[in-house]
Parts: sequence; C-alpha cells; structure tokens
Amino acid sequence: MAGALDGIRVLDLSQWQQGPYATVILSDMGADVIKVERPQYGDAGRHALGGYDHSRVAPDFFAHNRGKRGITVELSNRRGREIILKLAETADVVVSNFRIGTMERWGLGYDDLKAVNPGIIYAQATGMGMEGPQAGRPMFDIVAQAMGGIMSVNGMEGAEPTPVGTFLGDQVGATMLALAILGALVARERTGEGQQVDVSLLGSQIGMQSYEITHYLFTGELPKRAGRGHPHSGVLWNTFPASDGHFAMAGVKEDLWPEFCELVHAPDLATDPRFNTYEGRADNRGPLLERLDEIFRARPFAHWVEVLGTLDIAIGPVRNYAEVAVDEQVLANNYISDVDDGTGGRLPMVNTPVGMSKTPPVAQGTAPELGQHTELVLLEAGYDWDEITAFREAGAI
Repeated sequence: MAGALDGIRVLDLSQWQQGPYATVILSDMGADVIKVERPQYGDAGRHALGGYDHSRVAPDFFAHNRGKRGITVELSNRRGREIILKLAETADVVVSNFRIGTMERWGLGYDDLKAVNPGIIYAQATGMGMEGPQAGRPMFDIVAQAMGGIMSVNGMEGAEPTPVGTFLGDQVGATMLALAILGALVARERTGEGQQVDVSLLGSQIGMQSYEITHYLFTGELPKRAGRGHPHSGVLWNTFPASDGHFAMAGVKEDLWPEFCELVHAPDLATDPRFNTYEGRADNRGPLLERLDEIFRARPFAHWVEVLGTLDIAIGPVRNYAEVAVDEQVLANNYISDVDDGTGGRLPMVNTPVGMSKTPPVAQGTAPELGQHTELVLLEAGYDWDEITAFREAGAI
C-alpha cells in the first residue's frame, strides 16, 4: 500500500532529535528519506547520551532514524557540497538543524539549493528562530524548556524549576517541523513554488502552551506551579493515590459534586462550607486533598474506575514505561509494535500515532548502518564507480 508521501524524497542533513524525528514521521508516511551523516563519526545521536553498548544501535538513534536510507557526505568538503547539490536536484525537501549561518558558510543555504531546484522545500530546525539578537545561539531541549516558560509552572510550589521528564521540547519541535513541511508541500502542489521553512525549539515551546500563555496575556496573572494537577484547573483535576498505585482524574462537573461525594462515601464534603463551592474547594485545596487522598488510598484503582465510571469521569492509572509497553489499548491501536531488524529478528518501536484509512503510516524498517546506502544513492544520482572512488579519496564520503 502506497503511503501518503509516496514519491516524495527528503534529504535529512540533521542530527540528534528535532530534525531526525520530523523525518521519521515523513518516512512512516511513505517518503524516501536519505539520512546524510559525517563519514566515520556519523550523527552524534549514534553515540547516545551515555552508557549504551556501542556494538548495537543506540535507542536514541533508532527512534529518530528508523526507516531511512543512510549515506555519508562531508558537508564542509568542496566535493561533498557537489554531491548534496546534485542530490538536491531531485529532492523535494531538505532538512537541517545546524546553527544559523553554518549551511550558508558551506555553500548549502536555501539560495544555493534553490538555484538548482526552485521547488525545493528547505526546512530548518532552529533553536530560537531565524530573527532576533539570540538567533545564532546554541540550543538544546532543556534550555528551550527553561526559556519557553514550562519550567516555571512544572513541579511543586516552592520547589526548584523542574523540566519535564522527557525530551519533550525536541519532540514537539520535531512534530511542528513535520507539520510545517507537509504544509509547504501542499502549498507547492497549488503554486508550484518551494519555500524556506523555520521551526524553532523556543517557538514550539510557546506554541504547545498556547492556552496557558494566552491566559497570562489576557489577564496578566502568572499561574502557580502545576503540582499534581494544572494551575488553571480545579482541585479534582489531579493525581491521587489508590491502594495499588496512583491514578489521574480530569475533574468533576460542578453539578455532580454532591453525587461524587456520595460515591466516595464522604457526603459531608458536599455540605461543608469550605468545599461546597468551586471557589471554596480552590481556597481550601490543601485540606480537601488530604481528605480525598485518605479516601482513595483505602481502595484499589479498579474499584474507583467502577465507582466513578457511573459519573462518566475521565480517570486513568499512572503507568510507567514497562506498563505502557504492554497495555492492551496501546497495542490495539499499534502505537507500539515491532519492526524487522534486517537479520530475521524483531525490534520494538514507537509508531507515528496517526490513523489514516487509505494511506496509514508504516515504519519502513530499522535505522541504517553508517553509510549503508552511500554507493546505491550516488549511483541512482548518476555517478559512476570511478567518480564514487574519487569522492572517497577526496574525503567527501
């Protein structure tokens, strides 16, 4: 079955996470993604953030580069530049996340590639955007989380600033980048014109907090830390202990508060003047949480699912990764599955979580070995074996 992007070719010059995961999404949708890495060393993500067995592919690299064809080209080499310009002639998209000015210095900026392919989509994953006094500064996930504001609301009140426990900034930036590329491809389909695309880590952090930041812009009120819930939601939008773990609950409608109190065998909470209004519960958050924690801790999660399910309350257990990996709902929707590792074995992977009835995303395979498809791609581009040998002798591949 052809994918939604069948026939689209992507040159992925990026490394680490933001650019590479964006192109994984494109690969799953059917694009032919050619991963370009430095000779000998490769993408820095191959070497992981520490402690992995380097005789095997690093989980970081696999997650962000599965399904791609891999070649090695030294971008700063004159002859390496020649190869990229040649490949760009038949590419639809080029993706880079080098610091602003680097690609231009190598003669591989947007104007350079546009000169050989006017319809090219030139997508840059930047740190802080293309404009402004800090546009060229280095940026990584944790700095984006700090500068974008999410650290100021994450964690408990009075605690140190706390990042989210994943590389969420990079991952959101990658998803935004894939979205921008898809939009540019649709625009080119209508107009015939390519364009330059920029998605930054900082901008993506701002975008993913659109409600919370807009709340500040409208009211001038800075939120409290999120703690166990959300700074703008009621006390029942929270996490609670059960006798066998923790669960999250997404609030209770105001008119159902008395019925909720009956179901948890605490009818006095519905009449107590501290708790019988939304405002009262907010003002007396601490005492109410202490009481509810005591109530919920007495029974297992399954009991509370059954009891609170009668009010159609959104409720779910707090799961670790081991529990997520075997959850029947996750597996039923193919959010996690296996891919052929190329040797007859299977490797578990996280899929692109998008359902499409006609062109569903499908993982195209494992991550490439360093330079695995270099000769094949260059032969496809029209080079012969003598030229490929000359490129290697020149240090271009």
